[in-house]
Amino acid sequence: MISPAKPAKIKAKLAARPYFAALDGFRGLFAILIAVHHTNWFSYLNYRTFIDDAFFMLDMFFAFSGFLMFTLYRNNLQNASQAKSFIGRRFARLYPLHLFTFGLFFAFALFRLWAHKVGLATHEPGEVLPFSPEAADNWWSAFTNLTLTHSMGLNNSLSFNAPSWTISVEFFAYFVFAAMMLWAPPKKLWHFALMALGVGGAYAALYNLKPNMDITYDYGFLRCLGGFFTGVLGAWAYSKVRSRQEANPTTAKTMTLKMASVLEVIYLVICSVFIYFSGGILQFFAAPLILGFVVLFAMDGGYISKFMGLPVFRYLAKISYSVYMNHFFLAIIFGVVGTRLFPGIVSGGDGSGWAGDLYLIPYLAAVIMMSHLTYHYIEVPGGKWIGSRLKRRQAAAGTAART
Repeated sequence: MISPAKPAKIKAKLAARPYFAALDGFRGLFAILIAVHHTNWFSYLNYRTFIDDAFFMLDMFFAFSGFLMFTLYRNNLQNASQAKSFIGRRFARLYPLHLFTFGLFFAFALFRLWAHKVGLATHEPGEVLPFSPEAADNWWSAFTNLTLTHSMGLNNSLSFNAPSWTISVEFFAYFVFAAMMLWAPPKKLWHFALMALGVGGAYAALYNLKPNMDITYDYGFLRCLGGFFTGVLGAWAYSKVRSRQEANPTTAKTMTLKMASVLEVIYLVICSVFIYFSGGILQFFAAPLILGFVVLFAMDGGYISKFMGLPVFRYLAKISYSVYMNHFFLAIIFGVVGTRLFPGIVSGGDGSGWAGDLYLIPYLAAVIMMSHLTYHYIEVPGGKWIGSRLKRRQAAAGTAART
């Protein structure tokens, strides 16, 4: 029987966790912008440079993750048992929705084969059917998707739910993070200096391997480590700033709301200019900008931070993982439907992108509605189901060890 006090303890524990409203709000906003980025019909919004160069938002996701993991676990990953629990929680967080969306794409691949077999679809020139020797969606890539290894250099292209490559590399980044916290936990300044050199080394290696940051199924893990540990550095820098503010509250008060707001506006302008002009190899120099972004908006100090903490952005942040994992499937469906029903809109043949922008409205509404459902009926219950079984295994292993 569950003790009545247990829910209260859980609520108190959750309330004690730090919450970064602005960073969370940006996470929700970036998920929506990436959903727009992956649409294949002509629209003014999709062809803006900020959205077209979505690399910055993806690397921000990695940095957000590193920032949060270090903030939450810097004192809670000290032995093998805690490390196993950490990996188990991350797996429970990621895998249920990944499995669900992979199932959608797998079923869609089978449907395509069936439709061609019965004559509902005709074979277009250059079209590659799933599970054929040339196809990216094949039995091997299906296996690697199921094992979360599909972007660890085992495939020659993206497959099935293409955006899920980030989930693959981030999951294995958690192992690197846990190993670091177990065997070489960073505590001193020179530890973080070495980490910064490692981040720089990762981006330098990518600089010599690729022409830009469009790096996914091949060297995506190295890209993820660079972004993730940039976030860890951001978490450390943030903690230092906060500790100084707490030690000198008078000095901290000199940063007024207006001053913080001006600083936030200036920084967003700098980020926008960088994204606009950072085609090609300049993208490999985004890490310092990302680090500064994380530290600045973790402070929640200005009007932009207050705006990003509004309930609408908190809601989008809550379902952002679902938005990210669901949108590609719906983008394909809306693209296919649009091609059949609104060919002028999809191709831009109507002479403008405004019709395509209007077509984004039902698409994004469908993404948000589907994500709301998958959050409540796949993400949360699936994570709880896996978590409960992992806890039972740990309890059983502990009992066996004592007997």
